[in-house]
Amino acid sequence: MIYFDQTQNERGKLESTYSELGKLLRDNDFDVEPYTEFMILAKNLKDVDVIVFGCPNSSKIRPPEIDVLKKYVEKGGGLMLLSLSGGDRGLMNNMSQISEEFGITFANTAVKDERSNAGLPTMPIIIDIVSHPSTEDVDDILLPSACSLRLEGKATALAFTSEMAEPPKAPVIAVAESGKGRVMCIGSYEVFRRGGGLKHKGNKTFAENAFKWLSGQMEMTKPSSVVKAQQKQEKKEAETQGAVSDEFEKTLRRLVNAVFDLQKDISKIKEQVGNVDTNIEMLRDQFQDFAEKTQQQLGVMIPAKQFQTKEENKTADVETDIKGLMSEIKSVEQLRDHVEQRHSSGAMPKDTYTEQIEKLDARLLNLEKKLVKKQQELAELKS
Repeated sequence: MIYFDQTQNERGKLESTYSELGKLLRDNDFDVEPYTEFMILAKNLKDVDVIVFGCPNSSKIRPPEIDVLKKYVEKGGGLMLLSLSGGDRGLMNNMSQISEEFGITFANTAVKDERSNAGLPTMPIIIDIVSHPSTEDVDDILLPSACSLRLEGKATALAFTSEMAEPPKAPVIAVAESGKGRVMCIGSYEVFRRGGGLKHKGNKTFAENAFKWLSGQMEMTKPSSVVKAQQKQEKKEAETQGAVSDEFEKTLRRLVNAVFDLQKDISKIKEQVGNVDTNIEMLRDQFQDFAEKTQQQLGVMIPAKQFQTKEENKTADVETDIKGLMSEIKSVEQLRDHVEQRHSSGAMPKDTYTEQIEKLDARLLNLEKKLVKKQQELAELKS
């Protein structure tokens, strides 16, 4: 028996949003019914194997009901909690007050993936899937309009966003076991939506597995095809690791030898450049003497400084360094403004914003210190 709660103004309704899911579950020998009796009472869940909360909207479950659900799981019940982009704050519910009892929290995030999606960044296709009874034979999962999850304790993540997603490598599906029961949290209720996530093949397989696991029908599992492929690749990499290491070591030795040869060549070049600098200085002095004598004897003005001195060259180098530092500071400041705008618009999570701002501020401070040092050096050269 599976109950789909309808007492919390859920977006996921059995008669509409989840009608296809209900049919799929009935085809797999589940009894599926809506739960409409307010409040949530232990006596009403006595013969229920799984209860589902499909994204409560502007509604909060009361503390006594949360206590009922916790005890229900402890005694062997299955609990599925589904949220949406924005998490509790965006939906104005308190799902995390239930899930945190089992080490899982719905984060205030909006998952986006510009590369791996079903046509829109907000419709990511999740391929980083962990081996588990509920992910058996699941290659990928379409997860529209999802939030990410935060885990602690014994909670286990089953699926993660990609490295290129926002937020990157973040859990979006997680499970936990408590007492005799089981809990599953999913960042998007649309994963099982009619005409939405459920039209994806992987989502249907995942739905069947998930409810069988929550109801206690599935205990053991074989790795999914995705995990099999990952294990095969890891084995292949392990077999070739020795050969790659030997070749890398040989390449490294050749590189080290080349560096030593280059250092010798640089030393010779430095010596030659030193001789050239000395010759140039001698020529400059000779030309200056010639210019002064010519001016005295013929009255012809000849510029005396036809060669730049070492000091003049150094001054030009320092001025170039200063221009480069100022340009780099401007670029970092523009990037910082961009990060501020993304955070203000809600496109960047606070954790990511704080991390990037700290890095940019540290970079700016370092550049400004270098700029001050170069400006002081320039002032000393010109004094």
